[in-house]
Amino acid sequence: MAKQSLQQINQLNKFLTKETLLPIYFLCGEDSYTIEHAVEDIEKVVSPLLGSDFDREVFAADKSTELNQILDLALSFPFGGEKRLLVIKNFEKFNDKKTLCSYVKDPPSFSVLIITQMGAVSNISSEPYNLLISKGFLFEAKPISGNELVDWFIRIAKKRGLDLPANHAGAVIEVVGENKALLEMQIQKFLDYSNSGKKLTVDELIKLSSPTKEYSIFDFQAVLGQGNKTKSLEIGLNLLNSGVDIVLIINMVAKFIMTVAQVFDLNKQGITDKFTAGKLAGANPFYYSNCQKATYFLSEAKLHNAAKALLNADLSVKGSGIDHKTILQILIAELLGEVAVSHFQY
Repeated sequence: MAKQSLQQINQLNKFLTKETLLPIYFLCGEDSYTIEHAVEDIEKVVSPLLGSDFDREVFAADKSTELNQILDLALSFPFGGEKRLLVIKNFEKFNDKKTLCSYVKDPPSFSVLIITQMGAVSNISSEPYNLLISKGFLFEAKPISGNELVDWFIRIAKKRGLDLPANHAGAVIEVVGENKALLEMQIQKFLDYSNSGKKLTVDELIKLSSPTKEYSIFDFQAVLGQGNKTKSLEIGLNLLNSGVDIVLIINMVAKFIMTVAQVFDLNKQGITDKFTAGKLAGANPFYYSNCQKATYFLSEAKLHNAAKALLNADLSVKGSGIDHKTILQILIAELLGEVAVSHFQY
């Protein structure tokens, strides 16, 4: 099945009435903002059909969560109402994904199961994704950009009572980035500043938006690879403040360091072409090329130290009450020069 055959999440409105409710909504893709708002839209339709607070449960999956146990709840009758509502977040973290297949084949009519997966489905012919697609239960949220994103931003602003010309909206996006949640945050800021609804100039919009410039995890990896501690701290804290989970940051840096270690080994073998080396490393050639630029870590001592720093940070997240900003600051310090002995108290 071709990738473009997937139902897009903007088709969800066809299934948001009491009469058209689906038993399963599997929402996946890279646009987390749209997925979160879709969950809210489904919940608004289902909530009046619940007879008790016990009929609504939310689960955030991790590798220790048993999918079967959650599905057993979905198979039990509601407490007096018409429906049960179960929300499962982070489906990508389950180890036993195929367990969902038996439920998808014959879902009960009295339960509405919402499942979210952050990130695109890499293989839509695999299960349970193929079965979900065939049943019409899977919806993909693709990120938008360019004129499409500008149009979206203008529509959201207009709903809040703010008229933004296209060139003004485009200027804000250039400053803030393409994160929808961050863009929406700007609207209230603009409304507060404009007070009585006066038109804001492009310069005023840019000035108001600049403090919330969005960085990506790849920006963070790039400055780490250069050994730039100050910029790494700035971007890292920006990511946290933008809602990026500390676990995701640690995991992405770990992937980055692992690829840099492969760059180090393949360089010693004289294999430097990004396509050849990337294939050997199991990495996208362009991502591999970016890792080749991480010259700060291209030594055994630096790579060994980075591994210890990442282990310390991972243990701290799992076993201490230290706030995430402090964990990130210590991680950066250890990655970029300070010996990675454990600074964390458990």
